[in-house]
Amino acid sequence: MASNFPWDVFLSYSSRDKVRVRRLAEGLRAAGLRVWFDEWVIKPGDDIYASIEHGLEYTRTLILCLSPAASKSDWTKLERNTAIFRDPQNKERPVIPVLLEDCRRIPAALRRLAYIDWRGESSEGLATLIQSCQPPQKEGTAKRTSGMDVAPPGGALRPDDPFYLERETDAEVLAAAQRAAETIIIKAPRQMGKSSLLKRYLAKCQQAGKQTALLDLSLFTDDELADYATFLTLLAEALWQRLGQPSQATPPKLRGQRELIDYVGRSLLAAVAGYVVCAFDEADRLLGLPYQTDFFTMLRHWHERRTDTPPTAWARLGLALVISTEPYLLIKDSLRSPFNVRPPSELHPFNQAECRELNRRCRRPLDDAQVEQLWELLGGHPYLTHLAYYQLTRQHPAAFPTLLGEAADRYGPFGLHLRAVENKLEDAGQNLLKAMKQLARRGTAPSKDVFHRLYGAGLVRQEKGQVVPANQLYARFFRTL
Repeated sequence: MASNFPWDVFLSYSSRDKVRVRRLAEGLRAAGLRVWFDEWVIKPGDDIYASIEHGLEYTRTLILCLSPAASKSDWTKLERNTAIFRDPQNKERPVIPVLLEDCRRIPAALRRLAYIDWRGESSEGLATLIQSCQPPQKEGTAKRTSGMDVAPPGGALRPDDPFYLERETDAEVLAAAQRAAETIIIKAPRQMGKSSLLKRYLAKCQQAGKQTALLDLSLFTDDELADYATFLTLLAEALWQRLGQPSQATPPKLRGQRELIDYVGRSLLAAVAGYVVCAFDEADRLLGLPYQTDFFTMLRHWHERRTDTPPTAWARLGLALVISTEPYLLIKDSLRSPFNVRPPSELHPFNQAECRELNRRCRRPLDDAQVEQLWELLGGHPYLTHLAYYQLTRQHPAAFPTLLGEAADRYGPFGLHLRAVENKLEDAGQNLLKAMKQLARRGTAPSKDVFHRLYGAGLVRQEKGQVVPANQLYARFFRTL
């Protein structure tokens, strides 16, 4: 059980109550509490299950928002039961029920707990809740400063984050923001910093006077993606909203991609002055869907329209695509692919010099020899490296020898991440988990397609013509399964 809590409160609620709960979260945050609210914490590309488990593990107080919708929510039940299991006496890590609406069926485990009435969103109820969630202050303990504390990693970093490390690829991508409409592709395995770099690129585009629309395809549900016309209609609406157009003039329902092309060229670009950048994060989300080839062919068409003569509004449209998957898995015909109009900008793991710089920014918890040991363990994996420094610099830090010795344990310092990776491989099918275990134990190279899928997940690399685990941590963990 965690003894250090980077978050003061975790908000558990039904998605149907999101608007009200967001107001509650904003009130708690305004009072100085550190709030785990899913839309603030879970970023594009994050493993949702692992993020929630991490939040529950490292939050002091669970606020359970009660409503008829919440009583039917499987997520809310899971979060409630997890919290109660971890502290049955409700003392060290309390659960605080907050009543949003009248509830006829309050779970038996909660009936014994005093609740806070927020049905009228009263300031008194909020004040009581804030007071109940204040972290205890030990006598003689100075309040920690947050200026350069290492936060638990999760999702994209802000463009101005002091722990963001620029790599060679950054300069290449950011330079493109200063040029006229262009297509860029950011490619790397998962959790290498692609979404962070994309946000830095879009910030530079905005500084250059361009308007930007970020579309995270991972946020579309399976139902929304099941029908191509529905997906295209939602895509058009998202573009319209991201570019600041009035809600009363939303796009019409589309029947196919020809209508979307006409809509973008004749309506959207006509309504927006100047250069526009449409960015598609997690483009791999479309892998395996029956229309994936058609969609990426359409994006290639958007790219080609810039050369229309006489020039049209398409000349003002730039594209940014972020992928983990090999392009040939997304679209096999290279002449119709948007991924070969320019070489992809590929992000690589941190090198040793970059790890030493991160160590400096974290106030040097490790000496040079230990930095090298950490780099050898993690292979410069950005997410895992940030997670290691969080473990080493938190209020109750892990000792470096302990971190090394317990690194591959299922419930060790990297346990949440390792279990999430294992579950993802198992859910993905195609014998990916079996292939990863076989590779870690015997060094047997998988097939080409399996390799590319494992590489896209950030789990393997090529070394002197051989396929090997991406780092010692993965090698050790998958050998034990």
